[in-house]
Amino acid sequence: MTALFAVSGSLLAQDYEWHPALSDSFTAALGAMRSSDSFSAQADIPGDPGDDIDFPDSLGLDKHSTFFNGQLRWNFGKTKKWSLFGQYFSNSAKGSVTLEEDLEWDGDIFPAGSSAGAGVKFAVSRLFLGYSFVKDDRNDFGAGIGIHNLDLSVYIEGEVVTEGGTTKRRDEVGADQILPNVGAWYLFSPARRWLLHGRVDWISANISDYDGTLWNVNAGVNFQAFRHVGFDLSWQYFNLNVNVDKTDWNGGVDMSYNGPVLSVTFGW
Repeated sequence: MTALFAVSGSLLAQDYEWHPALSDSFTAALGAMRSSDSFSAQADIPGDPGDDIDFPDSLGLDKHSTFFNGQLRWNFGKTKKWSLFGQYFSNSAKGSVTLEEDLEWDGDIFPAGSSAGAGVKFAVSRLFLGYSFVKDDRNDFGAGIGIHNLDLSVYIEGEVVTEGGTTKRRDEVGADQILPNVGAWYLFSPARRWLLHGRVDWISANISDYDGTLWNVNAGVNFQAFRHVGFDLSWQYFNLNVNVDKTDWNGGVDMSYNGPVLSVTFGW
């Protein structure tokens, strides 16, 4: 009996020699990102280009926000070299300010001295298929292709100048589009419980009413506290620069978010 317990304990101790994210079939992460934000947007009408508005500086949006960030990876195939990734993150921000100068947005003039509010809602859903060109007990390097679904809405509300004086108005524009991307990743386990990881995704496309680029970069470290549970600290950078030519939004947006991401990870 003592020998049986000794063998069982030995097998449990050797369940993974290097970080299990390199050998598990499924890995998931649930976390939050504390971000430094930059956001500017433009909404025009034909023949009358509007202002390129810096929303944090001109409309009081918070320059820092907290994102939800969720990810899932499935490694499949006989050698687990194929991977299917899913990711979702979102953010919502509001602000208000007394305008220091006139702002033109979607054909309306919001005059200096008036009170204006603004808001931004943004979500990214990503599905990605990849293949590991190098995969062993300590390393995983791969690349693939995927799709991003971008869901963005922006509004400004307040008094606007009309021929009869001023009136209250809320002008909102939005975009929802699926765009392709390419990406690559690298995982390295320097010790049994530790994992270093990095990933980059990129889009540059002119599709339908959208023309722009997207960068999403993440790098971090993971500590496997228990067999199926770990803790991850990484840094993420997201940048979107896109021009939109739709009937309900003729303009564009330049946005970036960067900051630390703290997550609980699961593997099985």
